[in-house]
Amino acid sequence: MRPKTRGRKAVTWIKICGTTNKRDADIAIRAGANALGFIMAESPRQITETAAYSIGTIVPKGVETIGLFVNETIEVLVQTTRFCKFSGVQLHGDEDANYIAQVREQLAGVKIVKATTVERLESASDSTPDAWLIDSSRGPQRGGTGKTFAWREAQPMLSKLPEPVIVAGGLNVGNVRDALEILQPWGVDVVSGVESYPGRKHPGLITQFIDMVRQFDAAKSVKIAQKGQRW
Repeated sequence: MRPKTRGRKAVTWIKICGTTNKRDADIAIRAGANALGFIMAESPRQITETAAYSIGTIVPKGVETIGLFVNETIEVLVQTTRFCKFSGVQLHGDEDANYIAQVREQLAGVKIVKATTVERLESASDSTPDAWLIDSSRGPQRGGTGKTFAWREAQPMLSKLPEPVIVAGGLNVGNVRDALEILQPWGVDVVSGVESYPGRKHPGLITQFIDMVRQFDAAKSVKIAQKGQRW
């Protein structure tokens, strides 16, 4: 889970989260997703360990598989991650710095993403994940709300984080470019914005979403190149 570059062009990392079946996984992979997310916690998109493992068998090298957990015991998280062969875990609960340290010790090489909200970021900043996922805050529901957060207000705080920032919360083909322009994140994470209904992805929306991000990347690359040619 490192920023990818092609020459002077930074390529936005894209995760299609809430994957529940091989059909949707294959569509996302073919469209160019960098990672697939599997929700192991209670959710309309929850998946079993066996199903996640099965989907993982069709995922090619270079595409990451991220297991999403909410306040899970470390023992269960470690067992599940090893069984499913996840390349990363996303912690969507109240996991603190000590929890993250224990996970890192037991799952060497597995990347750790800590999900939080702008409102809770300051209290969570003692943690040292490999990346932060910033989501919207909507009551008890953690992720998949289809709601955005205040991007412009959050930008100054997010730009100061030393770790990569992944933006989530209400992203779709109609607003992802705005999110990229305002926040300049390392990555984006989408769930409901590319679904036909919870747990079932829409092929056209996945393709359009990824194409929109790549078009932004290409335009940004041109701007960087032009700037570099100036006296």
